[in-house]
Amino acid sequence: MSAFAQDLTTLKDWMEAYPFLPGLVFAAFCLVLLFAVALPRLRSWLRGKGRPVLDPLQVEELLQGPGVLLVDLREDAAFRQGHIRGCLHVPYAELAQRFKAPDPMAKRALVLVDETDALSHRALRQLLARGFEWVYVLKGGMRAWRGANRPVAK
Repeated sequence: MSAFAQDLTTLKDWMEAYPFLPGLVFAAFCLVLLFAVALPRLRSWLRGKGRPVLDPLQVEELLQGPGVLLVDLREDAAFRQGHIRGCLHVPYAELAQRFKAPDPMAKRALVLVDETDALSHRALRQLLARGFEWVYVLKGGMRAWRGANRPVAK
């Protein structure tokens, strides 16, 4: 008997002894793939849990009216590659100097934007601690904005 035939016999014996194993391996592979795809969204969901977050469609609807100011927290290079039209560019490092205290006359909501929403949640904590109200985070950041095929200005 050749080595190949012997290997096939061994494989057949193995399949008879463990008939559930191929399905189990396939299920494990599917779970790993699902976890890899869902992990970035899961992190964003955990950061936004219990916080004021808006999805891209909600932000786009808010932009139709005069009552919102979009604040892009990304660095200059990322901002120049594409941003939401009408946003104010304030790099995260400059946030503390530019937004020292809320203006009592201003009645506009702030929507914070960065690439993934991680910086926005940190900025949200800072602004709320300084007394700002009506501060929101774009859920998923610019990745979610581009993923929802919303317009980007350069």
